[in-house]
Amino acid sequence: MEIGSMLFYETMRTFVGPLVDFHYRVKSQGADNVPEEGPALLVCNHRSLLDPVVIATQVERFINFAEASYGFKIPIVKQLSEAAGAFPLSIYGGEESDKNISKANQLFEKGELVGIFPEGVQSFFNPNRVTKIANFKTGFAKLALDNRVPVVPIAVVPEEEKELPKIPGFLVNAYVKVPGAKDGLRLITYKGVTVRIGLPIDLSPFYDEPLTKALIDRVAGRIRRIVIKLYDGEELDKFLTGETPFDFVKDAV
Repeated sequence: MEIGSMLFYETMRTFVGPLVDFHYRVKSQGADNVPEEGPALLVCNHRSLLDPVVIATQVERFINFAEASYGFKIPIVKQLSEAAGAFPLSIYGGEESDKNISKANQLFEKGELVGIFPEGVQSFFNPNRVTKIANFKTGFAKLALDNRVPVVPIAVVPEEEKELPKIPGFLVNAYVKVPGAKDGLRLITYKGVTVRIGLPIDLSPFYDEPLTKALIDRVAGRIRRIVIKLYDGEELDKFLTGETPFDFVKDAV
């Protein structure tokens, strides 16, 4: 993260963070699970635009959040995102996506944290679905394996959610080209929320294997299931506290 972004990030965390903590009653579990130094990929579920903010208030290190590239086309959002050290991540693939991945690679080389929300905004279009965590796009697993960095699973768990007024479809569709955009976007805010940070996942057993689609899908799927466990508060002795040993390669999730 550049000096200017670090100053903005720390200023916001110092002066706005306490207000966020108080207003949204933010709590955390497992904050010590984030490595004190070195690169790591933070992977989290995504229910609200508040998610990066509440995570940032609970993690001491600076986090470079990957943000959907269309957000950088919206005035004010673009300026705030850039100031906070976020970088765009194209959901459409191609050359633009390759450039975004290159930025993430550079951050890892500098020993920094990168935060990513593999659901994208899919849960925003149907927040009332029974399955609260939508399918993960699997590119994050390839990113972690390519850069040989640990993955820190995170679940943002609301005590209560409140739907804000719906953003009309014609406004959403102007920026977001995904199924359901034309129907509008339902934004959610929280009334009480816990940031549950799991133990880092060591992917080194896979480093010497060919990066096939099957392997990437397998790794991504297992990490998603761990995030779901954290969200549901299940088997925290394995995925949060480490009281019960867990082998990511061999043990069932």
